[in-house]
Amino acid sequence: MFEVVDRVLELAGARGARAVEAYAERAVSRRLKVYQGQVEQLVAAQRRGVGVRVFRDGAVGYASTSHLGPTGLEEVVARAVAHAAAADPDPYRVLPPDVGSPAAVTPYDPRLAAASDAQKIALAQSVEAAALSADPRVKTVEDTVYVDGDGEVFLASSSGVRGSYRANQCYAFTYVLAEEGDQVETGVSYAVGRALEDLDGPACGAEAAARACRLLGARKCPSMQATVVLDPFVAAAFFGVLSAALSAEAVQKGRSLFAGREEQAVADPGFTLVDDGTHPAGLESAPFDGEGTPCRRTSLIQDGVLQGFLHDTYTASKAGCSSTGNGLRGGYQGPPSVRPTNLVVAGRATPLDDIVAGIDRGVLVTDAVGVHSGANPISGEFSVGISGVLIEGGRLTTPVREMTLAGEMIGMLKGIRALGDDARWVPGGSVFTPSVAIEGMSIGGA
Repeated sequence: MFEVVDRVLELAGARGARAVEAYAERAVSRRLKVYQGQVEQLVAAQRRGVGVRVFRDGAVGYASTSHLGPTGLEEVVARAVAHAAAADPDPYRVLPPDVGSPAAVTPYDPRLAAASDAQKIALAQSVEAAALSADPRVKTVEDTVYVDGDGEVFLASSSGVRGSYRANQCYAFTYVLAEEGDQVETGVSYAVGRALEDLDGPACGAEAAARACRLLGARKCPSMQATVVLDPFVAAAFFGVLSAALSAEAVQKGRSLFAGREEQAVADPGFTLVDDGTHPAGLESAPFDGEGTPCRRTSLIQDGVLQGFLHDTYTASKAGCSSTGNGLRGGYQGPPSVRPTNLVVAGRATPLDDIVAGIDRGVLVTDAVGVHSGANPISGEFSVGISGVLIEGGRLTTPVREMTLAGEMIGMLKGIRALGDDARWVPGGSVFTPSVAIEGMSIGGA
């Protein structure tokens, strides 16, 4: 694949392009689904291609192709050059420079490639079996899937950037239904890692069953102002939305509630949020981002104070600073854009049982519906549907459902009073977070 990217640079130079970047990848992925102990679906896919960015007088042209023969490379370079000639100029659109050695991170575990399909199927079957045996009220396991991916990235540019790395990851997911009388409740769970040995199939299945059964008998409770405890799945969803407002692109477009708040207190002093592209266990860790900038650890909120934002080369050029290594790509088909790598919530951990024991009245929130659609990263306002368990007198009591949690993001962050001792990685954005206790939240109910 280095021959491919080198040939792209050569062809672009022959067409008069002096600032060129070639990003190539090859990857394999596998997805299998089991149902009632049998393999219902097994899909394997391969992907290979190259994307080309041409910079010319502030204008940028992009094109990509999966045809890596001589004709395909000629055509993709011609399209990128033509697109650059037709694009509007922007003085901040510059070719990412070579800014140093890649980060010392190895996001690849050879054990995953050594695992057989039979082992992966057995893992998925163990998830389903554990969910069904955990509680007699679990009648159906609607979905049990195992997914993995193994890919290599190759990047070279006329500015001297040149590098490659290999990364892999895998996860198991299950979605179960528990029934009692005419009531049906759902529960989900994930197990994530870089090797099959990282995934505890039985624990994943048992957790999904417990989450579903815990909500049986749920009802509405009266509306109230109270403390909520967001479990890691729900907290990760909120922090994922929050990360959109911590992008320098959103700030520069006037679409962030954090614009103009640098060095101001935006959260409780006990709360810290970082983006760490070098975390050893982070699913999105890499030696460099989609532009060749070394990944790093970037403090976003430190002890409650806003420190800064996530940048790629373009937003950094506009702001007069350096990229934070957050110019990420979804693949060779598109150019990079500003996104978080691994969001990590930090602070002093308190045993979850102690947190609950200290709450006279509140709700442990185990499910939230519409976080991404119901939360506005510009105004910070949100209103989402929630389910969970009522906390009364320091104890978990009655399950509740069809409730509404409403407020605004900065008020929520400033209302944080404790972080649990149950931090875990949650996929769908790679967020590492514990349960989070927040005071003074508006809960709408009966």
